[in-house]
Amino acid sequence: MSDPTPENPRGIFDRSTKGAALEPVPVQIERGRIRFFAQVLGEADPIHSDLDAARAAGHPDLVAPPSFFVVAEAAATEERRQRGKPGAMDLVKCDFRYLLHGDERYFYHAPIYAGEEVQHSTRVLDFYDKKGGAMEFVTFESTLSHPERGVLVRSQRTLLHRLPELKS
Repeated sequence: MSDPTPENPRGIFDRSTKGAALEPVPVQIERGRIRFFAQVLGEADPIHSDLDAARAAGHPDLVAPPSFFVVAEAAATEERRQRGKPGAMDLVKCDFRYLLHGDERYFYHAPIYAGEEVQHSTRVLDFYDKKGGAMEFVTFESTLSHPERGVLVRSQRTLLHRLPELKS
């Protein structure tokens, strides 16, 4: 467990990272990944798997299903690691022995298309505690942006540590 902080003497998260922003990284949106992800989801709309159908519907290429954001985020995390940079969970020092998923929210502004290179960015929004400090939370905000079309998707995700019992 990390050193205690004034805000939570039992905490694991590195709360000094509040407000920190990770360097944006490029993510290439690939047709094969969109097709595979759509297949795994059981997505029946052909705009996600058939280029002719996507174009007939007015799109320039395959359209990523809404939850494809998680695939792009995983690719961004891998890109950061290849560059020797921390991902969001590394930055705040998540301890996977105690880490749980809290909440996710997505805000869709425009479609994600195959063939695009988008930028993924993340910042640490906040930390807080519940249950008398027995649980600590971190909230991240991430975006996928296109250089001409702007923000495509924004997410807010909350993770938590259920802190171990202290031994006296």
